[in-house]
Amino acid sequence: MEKISNDFLEVKVSAVGAEMHSLRDVETGRECLWNGDARYWNRHAPLLFPIVGGLWNGVCRIGGREIGIPKHGFLREKEWTLTSRAADALTYACESGDRERAMFPFDFRVSVSYRLVGRGVEVDFSVENTGADRLWFQMGGHPGFTLPDFDEENPVSGYARLVGEADDMLCVGAQGCTQPERFPIPRDEQGRIVLSRDTFEQEALIVDGRRLSGVELLRTDGSRLLTVESDAPVWLIWAPTGKHAPFVCIEPWYGLCDEVGFEGDVSRRPYVNSLAPGEVWRGGFRIRL
Repeated sequence: MEKISNDFLEVKVSAVGAEMHSLRDVETGRECLWNGDARYWNRHAPLLFPIVGGLWNGVCRIGGREIGIPKHGFLREKEWTLTSRAADALTYACESGDRERAMFPFDFRVSVSYRLVGRGVEVDFSVENTGADRLWFQMGGHPGFTLPDFDEENPVSGYARLVGEADDMLCVGAQGCTQPERFPIPRDEQGRIVLSRDTFEQEALIVDGRRLSGVELLRTDGSRLLTVESDAPVWLIWAPTGKHAPFVCIEPWYGLCDEVGFEGDVSRRPYVNSLAPGEVWRGGFRIRL
């Protein structure tokens, strides 16, 4: 585990998955990231690559081949290499190997950097196509945030406020894939999404179409805890279905899971990204306390 800090924040990152495990407010001592309690969800802030979400029937079709790729990809379990370190910044990298090529027949190099700027952490992705064929991929962040006002006796644990213009959303259907229908975004009279057990009856709230630039997380009194910002085309708000969970995930995705019944090639997956040999793609997100 590596640690970086400034006057406002302290961040800890594991080499396994290059996953952030802690984001602590130095002034108050409050931990912002979920602690990984397996009773609810055993992760903190995994990185998703080369797919986000689920595949219909668990199959990804690449150039006429049918290949099984785990939900959210396979780099979450891989040990990454620390390539640079400063007092307030870390960079990790991961390259394709024999194990990865067996599931995903492309050559790539993925990097992620964590950099503290004031009361925020910048999380920057880069993907390089190191092979001879066009690379198709998706990537996303999946940070989970502790809800400090969680109470087993109170159904409301906080609120989320969308930054942007969006009235409808997608919902998850069979096999963790999206339903074709769109649904109204559930909001209270103040325009906020109430975070409760019932909010996640259909697993996640999905806003696509490049309509958001961020999501604010609010306490039960309406004060702002933090904001996640990104230029990602898809955003998810998720907590475990059927549980009154003391955390929520705010997820900027450069991609989207399959629609129910999808049987097309990887190049037709929603919001898929593509790189010619030698090209580099960049994305990421920011967390502001």
